[in-house]
Amino acid sequence: MKVVELSGGVGGARLARGLAALSEVDLTVVVNVGDDAFNHGLHISPDVDTVIYTIAGLEGPHGWGRAGDTFHLNDELARFGLDNTFQLGDRDLALKLYRTSAMAGGRPLSSVTVDIARSFDLDVMVLPVTDDPVRTTVLTAHGWLSFQEYFVTRRHQDEVLELGFEGSGSARPAPGVVEAIDSAELVVIGPSNPPLSIWPILALPEVRAAVESHPSVTAVSPLIGGKAVKGPADRVMASLGLPPGNEGVSKAYEGLIHRLVVDASDRARSATLGGVDVIATDTLIGELDGAIRLAKELTH
Repeated sequence: MKVVELSGGVGGARLARGLAALSEVDLTVVVNVGDDAFNHGLHISPDVDTVIYTIAGLEGPHGWGRAGDTFHLNDELARFGLDNTFQLGDRDLALKLYRTSAMAGGRPLSSVTVDIARSFDLDVMVLPVTDDPVRTTVLTAHGWLSFQEYFVTRRHQDEVLELGFEGSGSARPAPGVVEAIDSAELVVIGPSNPPLSIWPILALPEVRAAVESHPSVTAVSPLIGGKAVKGPADRVMASLGLPPGNEGVSKAYEGLIHRLVVDASDRARSATLGGVDVIATDTLIGELDGAIRLAKELTH
């Protein structure tokens, strides 16, 4: 079964891990690059790396970075008065160095990402949504901020007034992205933050059109009881004017999805969501067995 997952953040990566574990699934993960940035001269692709590390079973205790990593280099940056807020682990640094060097040599992000995934023995196609620079910007009371300034430096405490996706209008999907969506039997939108992690993917007109025309699109809600399982999704959705709870998730994907998977505890509150079929089940997938169980429910 050919499946495409749109993914960003920890929740999407954890669902990808479950789908990747199913031998009957041919999986392509299309990943957000709106969070990408340069840090100390290195090309950082946080969501791409989180997907790769998580499928490989090597993610750190918070869901990002490498398990068992050390931070000697990151700590040492302070000696020279450099900002080390963005945590770069020593093992993780090797991946960043490889990506930066390969791209400096003229290779596109998608090609480098395929090689990185292969180096971790992944039998999954992981693709950044585009090789072109698309950057999420966040309007707050302090003005427009880069995503990493909002999320990491300011710890996503500011109210989000508006989002921008710089470069998305002219960006072309990476090779294979639209083809994978068109040929998939199922498109899954992972339990990611809809505005911050999925909207940057859908901001590319060709990608949005491919998802919009697909006959079978299922989204998994990142909310339980109206609150985000991880991160600021509920607060961001509210500040952008989306309805509370799963009604807001449905609204965030209006015109794109046919089914919305919600947690069993939200069954009564999510009975009808604007004509979208609602599937209620256990959506907690912090552990591999939970992710596999949910993946099986989505694909059977």
